[in-house]
Amino acid sequence: MDKETYANYVKRNKKGKKPPIACVVCGEDNPNVIEVHHVDGRNNSDWLEPLCKNCHFKVTSKQNKVNPKARSKDASLYNLKAFNIISIGGLLKLMGERLINLGYGMVENV
Repeated sequence: MDKETYANYVKRNKKGKKPPIACVVCGEDNPNVIEVHHVDGRNNSDWLEPLCKNCHFKVTSKQNKVNPKARSKDASLYNLKAFNIISIGGLLKLMGERLINLGYGMVENV
């Protein structure tokens, strides 16, 4: 999220309005592009986060590299834990990249 988008988001929230649902990675708040992401996979997760379609695709592509049998409810506990680690790691990787870029954007003379 760039400085201007962030400033507009803060202004809307200060006016007492209910903040829009926004992508937890990039801050996109257009309701037409927000999707619900199942962090631990659709079959195993009550942990939901809003993601824009672009970020959702990037995170889900990490999950989809795992064989569907290894991530199903019938999979071994070991496979489910491994899938959980991959799922959370994919989300954190994308969030980390965004945070680094935000930090660079905030530092003068970089």
